[in-house]
Amino acid sequence: MLVVESDDAVRATVAEGLRDSGLLVKAMKDVDGIGGWSGDVIVTDTFATPYRTEAVVAYLKGLRSRFTAGLVVLTGHNGASADIAQLPADAVVLKPYDLEDLVAVVISVARDRRQHNDTDR
Repeated sequence: MLVVESDDAVRATVAEGLRDSGLLVKAMKDVDGIGGWSGDVIVTDTFATPYRTEAVVAYLKGLRSRFTAGLVVLTGHNGASADIAQLPADAVVLKPYDLEDLVAVVISVARDRRQHNDTDR
């Protein structure tokens, strides 16, 4: 799993919490350094300041075009709650969140992505 978050403290906290739950996690500040990474799930923020639906959709579509991983958006942007249906993500988790809930969402998305990838072969 990959955690992509620009805020150092948030990135470290999310990655540590997911690792403490037994998940293998790589954490990055942005997607530019990912290169040939492959895994089941990317947990990412929306990276839109100010929040604009079009920018978030473009960012997520860009991730979809580069990676076969499931996408979990972890965001505190108020606009995201109204846009959940429009976001090309497998799940959206709004801050504040419960770590157990985040772990459950990530595991569910990883399972679904593996099943999806297996049926594509």
